Amino acid sequence: MEKDNNTNDESLKLRGRMAISIQHQNISAAQEEKRLNNKISEMYGVDSDEAIDIHVNYHLDRISAFLLMRARKNGMIESMFFKRLSNLNTIGYAYSVAQGELLEMAAVDILYKHLCNLHNSDRPMDDRYVSFYG
Repeated sequence: MEKDNNTNDESLKLRGRMAISIQHQNISAAQEEKRLNNKISEMYGVDSDEAIDIHVNYHLDRISAFLLMRARKNGMIESMFFKRLSNLNTIGYAYSVAQGELLEMAAVDILYKHLCNLHNSDRPMDDRYVSFYG
């Protein structure tokens, strides 16, 4: 229990991404994500709406970074990635993660699937019947 108190004291001294990351180390379930909004409100001295925005932006940054890494790994160039990313509801998924409704990696998986579907819809359809009879 002393370790948790030290971690909480440490995160209250820190600001920014590192402070929120430290708070995330202590959670074990998605339901606890929602409780972090109160801690963020305390850390920054802001109201609950602004704390939620900070928390959502934290997850939005992480989700976007994970998606970019996965897209690069699979050969997608950055310009195409950002073009397609703008068509996704990334912030909605980040909000769901911050509210404890969805795990972060589940959001990444869902969004990546949508990203790939957008990628595949950009390609001309290779219809063997059109090719044969066309």
